Amino acid sequence: MVNNLNRIVTMKNKDHWYDGVFYDKVIAPNQDRLFRQVKDLIKPGSTVIDVGCGTGRFSFFAADACRSVVGIDLSKRNIERAQLNHSKKPFSNISFQHNDVAAMLQEEKEHFDYAVMTYVLHEVDAGERVQLIRELARISETIIVGDYLVPRKCGFWDFLNELVEFGAGSEHYRNFKSYVANGGISVLANMSGCMIMSELTDEPSTSHIAVLVKRPASSDILIEQA
Repeated sequence: MVNNLNRIVTMKNKDHWYDGVFYDKVIAPNQDRLFRQVKDLIKPGSTVIDVGCGTGRFSFFAADACRSVVGIDLSKRNIERAQLNHSKKPFSNISFQHNDVAAMLQEEKEHFDYAVMTYVLHEVDAGERVQLIRELARISETIIVGDYLVPRKCGFWDFLNELVEFGAGSEHYRNFKSYVANGGISVLANMSGCMIMSELTDEPSTSHIAVLVKRPASSDILIEQA
């Protein structure tokens, strides 16, 4: 399956100033605790798509427990760094693609056991978040999302998150503020036709990990009747 996904797609690159080496060495390691918790939610031997994989840190975390992991990211610098890391850790069950998430998902014919997104949703434009989750629900049995906890908890870590998001650039910061203002994971899951099966909040601090599955058609009927 991994080899079938290695195709070239014409797309717009989206690099940030912090992508590549800085992301790999400074930003990604701060997510290790969340990565471990997400990995614990994945059944051994599963197939996984890591959406917005960055430099591949979670993909490498999960590789020893999964049948295959496909990492995709819109940043060419991040994917080049992921591929460099892969050359030093040659797991045969991992592949990385520089690809547009929405376009890739619309074209994807494979089906995954899990779709994982860690600190991705808050960066996506507000008008694209619901469709992204719906597409992930189409190509995977289970979605695991890790992102900022909403409502926010005032304190040092929340203040630090605000500074980090502000420093990421005006577009990034605008999307972060929109994500928080519109209710975060819980609201987006409901709007996307999914339901939260389990969740961890504030572990690690200011984070929200949610396991989503597509809501059964019967649930949609009950909601409309209510």
